[in-house]
Amino acid sequence: MITAGIKKELLMFVRCHKLLGIIILLVAISGAYPLLYKFMEVMMEQMKELGGPAEIGEAVDSMTSAIDSLTALYGGSLANAGFYTAVMGFTNEGFLVIALLLMSTAGGEQKKRSVIMPNCAGLTPAGYVMPKYIIYPILSFITVLLGTLITMGITNVMYNTSLNINDVLISGFSAAVYVMFMISLYMLIGLATGRPGISVIIMYLGTALVSLLLQSVNIDKYNPFALLNMIMVSYNYADMNNFALSIAVSVILSVICCVLTLMVCSLKRFSNTEGEANL
Repeated sequence: MITAGIKKELLMFVRCHKLLGIIILLVAISGAYPLLYKFMEVMMEQMKELGGPAEIGEAVDSMTSAIDSLTALYGGSLANAGFYTAVMGFTNEGFLVIALLLMSTAGGEQKKRSVIMPNCAGLTPAGYVMPKYIIYPILSFITVLLGTLITMGITNVMYNTSLNINDVLISGFSAAVYVMFMISLYMLIGLATGRPGISVIIMYLGTALVSLLLQSVNIDKYNPFALLNMIMVSYNYADMNNFALSIAVSVILSVICCVLTLMVCSLKRFSNTEGEANL
């Protein structure tokens, strides 16, 4: 039954154009941020060459100051700025897009009464829940990690440089595991309540608040939100114990989310016998 559920989820993922949405997400975030900073660099150089009125000189000075601040923040180069902001984009805009693409999967089908779980026909709560956790958190992990590697390639070509592969891997794994945890938590809240739209809003707005709250009480290590700080940390200065244990805790919490979802769905009654079904 779980195997059949996996096939069903994969068919829905492809035929409902969710795969296309993931591809657009990869291309957009991977290319947008490196291109943005490259455009700023080229435009500043052209303005310097043109010279002209004092207003242009002031604009060049202002842009130079902004670029200098960015390069100082991101390790001394615009290539780093483009790369790291793209990876952070995967944890923010990337999570939001993936969550919106999975609204029907993460409880939306319950609201539309398009799912029924007749135990007599062999569809058990495990057959309903497990395929979702087998596919979508892992898919989000692969998506973000692949997007990070694509961003590295684009950045290297665009800036004619070579990013440190160790820095790239730390950033990629930190972002990928974090998004995997967030999707697992999203599945728990969405499937438990049948309201994925509200779940997206709560999680997207609450993430920054929870992260600040944990930092304010000095709980900034060994949890999924600590991975956000690891994204911009160089391999030479990274706390590898924090990195490894934060990943381990995130994976364990993702498994716990799956278990809790299974428990909740075992207690709920899924039926489309009342009201109008949307099959």
